[in-house]
Amino acid sequence: MRRSPWSASMRAVRSGASAARRASQSWTMGMVSTLAEPGGIASAQEREAGKQPASPSPPHPLGGPHDMQPPSPPWLLVAMLLLLCAEAGAASTRLPRTERTRRAKASATLEQSLLAAVRDAGFDQVLDFKRDGARIAHAPYVDVAVIELDARSRPTAAANVLLSRDYPTGAIVPIDVETLGTTAVRYTAWNLDRWDSGAHDATPTEPLVPGRDKAPLRFMAPYPASLFKLLIAFRVLRWVDQGHLTWDQPWRFLRDTEDKGTRPIRDWLEPMVTESDNTATEALVKLLHEQGAMASLNAELAALGLDTLQVHGTSPVTGRSWNPGQIHMTALDTARLLLLIEGGPGVLWRTASGRDVTAKELSGASRTHLQSLLADQALHEALSSTLLCGDARAEPGIPAAVPTRWVNSEDGTVTAAETAFGRDTRPCNATAEVTFLHKTGLTENYGSDGGIVRSLPGKPWRRYIVVFLSNLGYRYYDAKVADAADFAKGEDGFPYVSTSISYTQRIPALGRQIDAMMRERQRARPQSPPAKDAAPQQAPRPAR
Repeated sequence: MRRSPWSASMRAVRSGASAARRASQSWTMGMVSTLAEPGGIASAQEREAGKQPASPSPPHPLGGPHDMQPPSPPWLLVAMLLLLCAEAGAASTRLPRTERTRRAKASATLEQSLLAAVRDAGFDQVLDFKRDGARIAHAPYVDVAVIELDARSRPTAAANVLLSRDYPTGAIVPIDVETLGTTAVRYTAWNLDRWDSGAHDATPTEPLVPGRDKAPLRFMAPYPASLFKLLIAFRVLRWVDQGHLTWDQPWRFLRDTEDKGTRPIRDWLEPMVTESDNTATEALVKLLHEQGAMASLNAELAALGLDTLQVHGTSPVTGRSWNPGQIHMTALDTARLLLLIEGGPGVLWRTASGRDVTAKELSGASRTHLQSLLADQALHEALSSTLLCGDARAEPGIPAAVPTRWVNSEDGTVTAAETAFGRDTRPCNATAEVTFLHKTGLTENYGSDGGIVRSLPGKPWRRYIVVFLSNLGYRYYDAKVADAADFAKGEDGFPYVSTSISYTQRIPALGRQIDAMMRERQRARPQSPPAKDAAPQQAPRPAR
């Protein structure tokens, strides 16, 4: 077939565009490699102030004054123009320079405040039941992230601090102001034997994200415990949004051959989030397996830039097998997932591949549904500790109200998740300042909590996201409950069995300090009214 001159010209344009793009990508990768050299990572403020290590400028891919070339053919000029237009379009959603600088400065002060709060928490002072009540052998693994929000729930600053045997006084994680993520940490899977063995110099294996061997920080990510149920909830919501399920669709859960009942999808989701119900979680995990939705969960999260959020090894038969070393979460990626759930307007973050992530990743109805369930959380005993109100052995945490549905109207006590907490929560509810939309996690060796904090009407204004992950499960406790430990009883002798204080109270104390820090940071800031598309102050409960 004879090709027209126009076809030949367009082939030349496409060829030229490809060549120019390859050259541009080569130059970009050269810059990335330069910045990734040792010493090439600074604080958020230093990165924006231009204090990165000096390096020679690479030649521009299209030449410069010292690379004079013969005149380019017209088709190459057209290709360059097309490429530049495409690049300009791709960059249109990037933060303006002034906003990048402002966010970097705000993040730098937030980083220092969060580091000070983690240091002040004194996590190295907790007692270890497995060491017969002696002090913990090493600094525990703690991962804390905070994203500051404005009145429209848009991110204005971010910080992430790690504590571990490698960083016993804490380490600030460098965060990119555009992606709100990091490539500066070599995260590895949790290994309890390594923790208990005291092998400080052991090199952890099983990286969560490949290609970070030269990252300046390393961190063994603690198992998230039931905080991972947030990932299951997110997958169910996306599956509903895509039309594969409906909320009223009945689901009969057979755990192997044991019939656990039939409920609408919404009635499996609600107890999984609000009470951390394990049977409901099993039901939804098995449902996702049968629908073919579990297999794509990790890839879906990675496409959003949340590549440390991973669920592996769950059973398609029982919905169980939630094992350390197989399920992973980090504080910063979890905080970004919560940012998506909160759903401010515009671009929330930009992935390293250039994808703009917005609240539209979930439908408005799904976001409102999940927000309402997180707001209905019964278990205020970690970063917030309202369930322990008035107990002299407990520390006040984030001043959040326990939803009234859980509070006994006669004595103010709460019974949830098969636990009678036995304290009158009404005095603490009366002085509460915020709503905490969150999910907790707890096992013997791991404790976590993460959510969205919104000030109540008439209270000092603040809005932020906070996530805490650690290997501080109910095995670890404080001196105030040490007399409740009975080592002769083994599993039945943990202090929480008789006190219902399941977390070291250094966790709510940290929550209280972070909340005070955020209240003070946002105290003098003028707040613009929420936009029509901003998240509601208190999301209504979904219709039943």
